[in-house]
Amino acid sequence: MIASIWMLSSSFLLRSNMIFYMLNILVIPVLVLVQLVLVTYPLHNQWHKWPFVQKLFLSAGAAFMYVARFLMHGPKLASRGLNEKTSAILKKILIGVAISFPLLFVIINLLVSADQQFGEILGTLPRWLTGLRIEEEILRTAAIIFYALAIFGLLQVLKKKQPIPEASAEEKAKMSWDSVVSLTVLILLNIVYLLFVVVQFKYFFSQTLQGGYTYAEFARRGFFELLFVTMLNLLIISTFVSFVDMGSKTIKLLVRSLLTLLVFFSGVMLYSAFIRLFIYEEAYGFTFARVLAHSFMIFLLVILIYSCMRIWLEKLSLLRFYIISSIIFYTLVNTVQLDRFVVEQNLQRYKETGKIDIYYLDSLSYDGVEGLVDLYELNPDHPGLKELLQRRKQEALISEDKWNSINLSKRNAEKLLLNLEIN
Repeated sequence: MIASIWMLSSSFLLRSNMIFYMLNILVIPVLVLVQLVLVTYPLHNQWHKWPFVQKLFLSAGAAFMYVARFLMHGPKLASRGLNEKTSAILKKILIGVAISFPLLFVIINLLVSADQQFGEILGTLPRWLTGLRIEEEILRTAAIIFYALAIFGLLQVLKKKQPIPEASAEEKAKMSWDSVVSLTVLILLNIVYLLFVVVQFKYFFSQTLQGGYTYAEFARRGFFELLFVTMLNLLIISTFVSFVDMGSKTIKLLVRSLLTLLVFFSGVMLYSAFIRLFIYEEAYGFTFARVLAHSFMIFLLVILIYSCMRIWLEKLSLLRFYIISSIIFYTLVNTVQLDRFVVEQNLQRYKETGKIDIYYLDSLSYDGVEGLVDLYELNPDHPGLKELLQRRKQEALISEDKWNSINLSKRNAEKLLLNLEIN
């Protein structure tokens, strides 16, 4: 968990992908909350169960309540050293200021309407504040105060360790599903998937278009449906593994065999979805969303393989693996330069076909700008490329990096732009 937090935090310095930038603003605080609760709560290796999730929500709620009480009692603590007379005067001043605000708002608007010169004098202050360009500093200060208070409240709440409540007899009793009902469901599901694979097999793995579809129609017609069915099958497998009552050895063998067959069909559909997206990329080029979808399918394949192992090895825990592998997957897609991979694949496709979307590369992170520079070295006369690079170079010339917003990806791209001679 600590390694993931540090690697995700370092992406603000090393990468410039805006999607992950916005996601990490939310994900990193959540991981910090989980880590703090992990090291202060006696889990007994049960962090993947519901009591720990309850503890997370209760700790977060208690932290905000603590901060609210702290802010409410702050003025009282600050005025504790003052005598009663001075404290009463301060309270009256604050009441007077509060009453004056609505009155001043109405009066100032009437005076501005009555005298234009008076309005211009009052308008100099907002214009002066706007000229300072301190919006970013205000937002950063507000974020610092918010997170500082949140962590302060959380640490105060977690100071005292609380034991895990004892589970009742009803909670300890494991819910079980009837094996005959489960076998019926699994048999019907596998029959449907078998028919689907047999009927579609002639073009299931084909890398050519079928039925007069365009590339877009072929990929979109089945990709999302197959991906959704695969994820649904994962849910079915994990549920059946956890809750089906396997009485005799014969029933256990049948259930495991049918679940394994379900994993196989899920793998086939996942491969089909992978191929469909690959055909779409070959026709229209690579994008960040398509590469991210490919990486997610590889992640699902790993989940499927582990789920197949769990079917036959009862000691393995599915939920623990799902949680850990999800954190690792999200950290990896942040760490690996997906934008750079997209750029390299599009440049390779350009060398083979002469097709490339320079405006899409420009919309990517600064890795896309580096790709445009590489393209200019390959073909300086590509339509619209010179104008695009001149605009980005002009932006680099007037760009000012503050110490608290340094980004190495941006610096590398700007260095390439400034060293580039555009004829």
